[in-house]
Amino acid sequence: MAQLNQNSKFDPFSKIPELPGMNYYSSKGFVLFESKKSSYNKLLEALKEESVCMVGLVRIGGLGKTALAKEVGKEAEKLKLFEKIVIATVSETPNIRSIQAQISDQLGLKLEEESDIGKARRLSERLSEGTTFLILDDVGENLDFESLGIPINENKKGCGVLQITWKREVCTSMQCQCTVELNLLTGEEAWTLFKLYAKITDDSTYALKGVATKIVDECKGLPIAIVTVGSTLREKTLKDWKLALSRLQDSKPLVIPKGLRSPNAFLQLSYDNLKDELAKSFFLLCSIFPEDYEIDLEDLFRFGRGLRITGTFETIEEAREEMLLAVGILMDSCLLLHAGNEKVKMHDMVRDVALWIASERGQAILASTAKDLRAVIKDETIKDKRAISLWDLKNGQLSNELKKLKVLDLYNCRIKENNAYEMVLINAPAKSFIPLAIKDLLLGAECLRLRNLQGGYKSVIPFMDQQGSNLVDCLKALIIYECTMLTSLHAIHAPNSRATGEANSRRM
Repeated sequence: MAQLNQNSKFDPFSKIPELPGMNYYSSKGFVLFESKKSSYNKLLEALKEESVCMVGLVRIGGLGKTALAKEVGKEAEKLKLFEKIVIATVSETPNIRSIQAQISDQLGLKLEEESDIGKARRLSERLSEGTTFLILDDVGENLDFESLGIPINENKKGCGVLQITWKREVCTSMQCQCTVELNLLTGEEAWTLFKLYAKITDDSTYALKGVATKIVDECKGLPIAIVTVGSTLREKTLKDWKLALSRLQDSKPLVIPKGLRSPNAFLQLSYDNLKDELAKSFFLLCSIFPEDYEIDLEDLFRFGRGLRITGTFETIEEAREEMLLAVGILMDSCLLLHAGNEKVKMHDMVRDVALWIASERGQAILASTAKDLRAVIKDETIKDKRAISLWDLKNGQLSNELKKLKVLDLYNCRIKENNAYEMVLINAPAKSFIPLAIKDLLLGAECLRLRNLQGGYKSVIPFMDQQGSNLVDCLKALIIYECTMLTSLHAIHAPNSRATGEANSRRM
């Protein structure tokens, strides 16, 4: 009995057992493709460097950053680069106590201090013992490591940190000594991953494989989209597969079964977390351009001016600078990509999300170049849209009931006639024609863009002189591109006009 009593006594200050290490996380479904190996190796090499204690992993949501970081953590544990490896989720609005609790639980440490500073000191003391590798996931803003209790010593790697974020700015401001970006999957890698989750085998029908390859193309190398769509369509009928393809081609979200994470949710989170309203507006505006289109920043600026989303500034140059700052925010958040000199582009899945958000808010609609205009007009929701972008439509007549329309972009289109709108942007390349009935379209125009007017077009703009037209009174910008046949413009005199906008001509 005495021995039993002795054995039942415990030291009240004994440590809580540490939780299992990185082996707790399953590698099921993870494939280290060639496109990811470079990022994987760069992260590991950085962790091996004694002088590197802060590393960043950045790119848009849904690329598999967290899964890759866990695999790097497993390998670091296997190689004994650190004594302990810990993962904590931060989120856009960091909760200090939640982050501390996640870290302390995995270290077997109980934070009993009442004050925040007391908890931070206790955690810092524990992290300073030996070596620990912290993987901080979903970092949306700068973290105060001192308040958290994370000790960082650039001269001694006692505590190494990997920050996973969709914002390059976070890596820069947090002084990451090494920043790694994750690439999209190649076409072959995307097909391999899709087959794995959709369970496509050699025995699958030729028709199913044909639809599947087109679906993979629509996913544009984004792993979360490939995994989600593949899992959703597994063991479904060919009809279901064709319906899914149609929705993807129309930039419409799929119905995702419970338990699967929608790729739209990942990408919309990046949009929702934008704090700059001007950046949000330009993000939605970019959705009116076609897939893989290289967007000229000057065109984007003028579209924004027409929609009055560039703010109120004394000069056009000030407004243009604000637009460039907004574009910089979008590029920093990986929502826009650099596409050469003064141009940007959107990843197609990001564009789909932008279209969906804009459409939900009555902001924009885009008609696919493969569609007949009549099919677009039949959609009743078109009446509530502020912007319509039509590309390469050969014929058709626009509705006169588009009362909310602010922007109309016609590119290589043949339109019979139209009614008045508050603002119109006309983009008419060679081999297109603008009928004289277009004067009706321009009754309330504030911005007019003419491009490549040639091939039989007159040397003057006849509708500038139309009786009863208030075009000159309303016009704030006349933008002329490469109109080689245009040799003269009548004097524009508008005594009642309040416009102080811009006039721009190129190679007239």
